[in-house]
Amino acid sequence: MINFNKQKIMKKSIINVPSGIRYISQWENFKIPDLPHIMNKQIPGCGFTEYCITNNEDVILCSPRKILLQNKFEQHKEDVYLVVNEFDQDPGTDRDLTMIGRTRMPNEPEAVDDSAERETFFKRLTYEVSDYIDRRRQDGKPVKILVTYDSFRLVKEIIQYQFSIDQFRIIVDEFQSIFTDSKFKSDTELGFVNNLQRINKVCYVSATPMIDKYLEMLDEFKNLPYYDLDWNALDPGRVKKPSITVRGLRSVYANAGPIIKKYLDGDFEFRYMKNPDGGSKKVESKEVVFYVNSVNNITSIIKQAKLKPEQVNILVANTPVNEKKIRRKLGKKFTIGRVPLRDEPRKMFTFCTRTVYLGADFYSDNARTFIISDANIDTLAVDITLDLPQIMGRQRLLENPWKDEAILYFRSTLDKNKTGKEVFDKWIEDKINTSNNLLNAFKESRELYQGDLSSAYQRLAKAYLYKDDYVAVNVDIDGKLHPVFNELVRISELRAFEIQQSDYADRFSVFNELGKVVDSNISDAVREFLVEYDEIKIIYKKLKFLCENYNKFNDVDKEVLLHNIHDKRFSEYITILGLDVCKASGYNTTILNRKLELDTFDQTSLVDSISKEFIVGESYSKANVKDTLGRIYKDLGYDKVPKASDLSEYFELKTCKVKVDNKWENGFKIISRKNT
Repeated sequence: MINFNKQKIMKKSIINVPSGIRYISQWENFKIPDLPHIMNKQIPGCGFTEYCITNNEDVILCSPRKILLQNKFEQHKEDVYLVVNEFDQDPGTDRDLTMIGRTRMPNEPEAVDDSAERETFFKRLTYEVSDYIDRRRQDGKPVKILVTYDSFRLVKEIIQYQFSIDQFRIIVDEFQSIFTDSKFKSDTELGFVNNLQRINKVCYVSATPMIDKYLEMLDEFKNLPYYDLDWNALDPGRVKKPSITVRGLRSVYANAGPIIKKYLDGDFEFRYMKNPDGGSKKVESKEVVFYVNSVNNITSIIKQAKLKPEQVNILVANTPVNEKKIRRKLGKKFTIGRVPLRDEPRKMFTFCTRTVYLGADFYSDNARTFIISDANIDTLAVDITLDLPQIMGRQRLLENPWKDEAILYFRSTLDKNKTGKEVFDKWIEDKINTSNNLLNAFKESRELYQGDLSSAYQRLAKAYLYKDDYVAVNVDIDGKLHPVFNELVRISELRAFEIQQSDYADRFSVFNELGKVVDSNISDAVREFLVEYDEIKIIYKKLKFLCENYNKFNDVDKEVLLHNIHDKRFSEYITILGLDVCKASGYNTTILNRKLELDTFDQTSLVDSISKEFIVGESYSKANVKDTLGRIYKDLGYDKVPKASDLSEYFELKTCKVKVDNKWENGFKIISRKNT
């Protein structure tokens, strides 16, 4: 297996950014090297992509996401040509992978011959691209073509036929996606990399390139020149690391729900900002951006919070599956949104999946950022090295006081999900052996049967997303299918293992990784405490350890410590009941919960909430009553299991039948309100 310690790490050249430069367009003498290379721009939002679109070079800008190209197109409509290919396959990087391989391979729909439509599209694209290039050159203006990774081969074919591809600068934006998206659309990534070979002016650019040890595993990257932009060498402190507040993840809604409620209630956080002409102004945060890489979780949050379409912008992969899922769960008025332009109105709540981790420009002067990461769920694990810096680069406006701040809710890897290195290596080895057997079977088969074998391999790859092997199928220039070993998927699995089993192994590991990319507000003393704390498995012993050490910390560390304790009630025991009460109870959480409920629960709020939800004279099914009471209890922190019969404490009831979805169910009719 791969021994990372023995990996040769590529040589890098450092390019010092001149003092006073904030955006690449301000750098008069900046020049992109002509030979194929990797460019690490180090920070998102430095204007590299904008520079490529507005400079005097002929540029083909390749992006992994349609939504990002659409965003750039809307900012530069008059100067760019956007390739809109309805045959592009959206990566669907936010789809749930948990069911892959658990069911029988699905029956494929009957093949549809769309060759005529594809030919018509290609002819139209050929004419439009050629016409655009001719017009730009007649006007003495540079050519700027925006295209997805998927459609680059089409543009390349058109240009090679009528012009010369070497006249163009190829910018591969967010190229780490070649690796990170391989699990979802490996055939596209492999084909894209192959199509870039033997082209002179290719720039693989990212603010968060794939980690060096992984780049070295792929022949196409390991020998490329590598350039690092250094922003602080000549201007120390010019670029500051973002600040991340770290908190434990209870559940997606348990963490997101209270935030939403505060904003709906008008309880906005505020900051004072200095005006350029002197004095200061009060800025209230009236917008929130949630990064939750799960469409199911996003729809669940919106539904539980009872948000309206005019309050939310849902930014997810634009697929029929996602569109249908949103409308089915939320209603026809909800749909997939788009990134608003600088001067366009914005909604109070924006929900984002990985689709907009990369390159999207958010022009809010007041939005706060909240990130959900759960290492135990494939789609919910945020890569601290790659994803987190990208997320922190989405807010573009310097006048936003929260631009470089975020709150990260995370859950480290649970014991049941931990896998030993030996077990993982054996799994990888088995997949490699299976892959080699399949590829050898193809080579040794008669040419007559190779077409059928290739088609079968292709169907398996699409259905199971490389669950059992690494065999992908490429399309040769002559249109023939050709099975190959998919190194990209293997690399993505190595990285996924490292994320779950190393980066999120425990809190200390998370804090360690965070320290590499952001300014963490967690002191060494708190980190050391949390490491020891996490090793304690018995609840009362955890609480005892916390209480006995609590006063050893200063006030700042105390606040940070309580924010990072997973056990949600422990903070309340200490801050509301006090250390002495905790000790006197023998650190018994049952006793403490009872005391906490008596000390803090507002019975009046409960009665008011129930009175608002249930109307005298109306009838409700028992299931509806139980669900509604459960939500009220949860919102108010009422530690009680909801039962439909609880309603009798507040109202005079009469049993009845209630029609629900054309079926009669047992329920209650509310006769009158009780004096409580």
